[in-house]
Amino acid sequence: MPDHAPPGRRERRRAGTLDHVARAAADLFEARGYDATTMEQIAAAADVAKGTLYNHFPTKEAVLAHWMHLTLADDAPRLRASLDRPGSFEDKLTRLFAESAQWMQAHRAWLLPYFRHRFLHIDSEVGAAHAQRPRDLAAVLAWLIAQAQRDGTLHTGLAAEHLAALLHQLYFAALMRWLTVPGRALSGEFAAAIDLFMRGAAAPAPAAPRTRRPA
Repeated sequence: MPDHAPPGRRERRRAGTLDHVARAAADLFEARGYDATTMEQIAAAADVAKGTLYNHFPTKEAVLAHWMHLTLADDAPRLRASLDRPGSFEDKLTRLFAESAQWMQAHRAWLLPYFRHRFLHIDSEVGAAHAQRPRDLAAVLAWLIAQAQRDGTLHTGLAAEHLAALLHQLYFAALMRWLTVPGRALSGEFAAAIDLFMRGAAAPAPAAPRTRRPA
């Protein structure tokens, strides 16, 4: 039996309900604000019983997380098509992070609850790389890094997935610094993360002294 057998009718129905609830919740978050939206309002907007809602999503943060992953899955094909355009690896990475910054800035109020949910449920991250729906940009980064390894831009001493995981941690650290340190610009934080990934943190080697020619 294949590892990822097609979901049955019950699983498809459940997945459809989860997506419907998450989209209804996101509309409320946009209209009322995340903090002001209640689970009761989400149940009413999605036209599901409150008990049904809690069976699927124990918290509002879980609803938000599902919507975030749904949005990323929907957008992944467009991102890959955009990154297929000509350009260096660093150019493409800068383009990807710039698009991400634009989206993150538009949804800043939702990010800390989302990250809090993921930290509190870190045990569910085990095996997440093989989930049918992506939870973050790691898969897109691995795909982009694999291209750069094939054309000789990046070394192949580490697998693309390993390098992608390290790069994603830099991306995440830049996001958290922007969210928690006043006065930071996300574009600047992402630029620093890209520079660190591309060139490392080592100081440049001092220039060799010039030797004077004898007169």
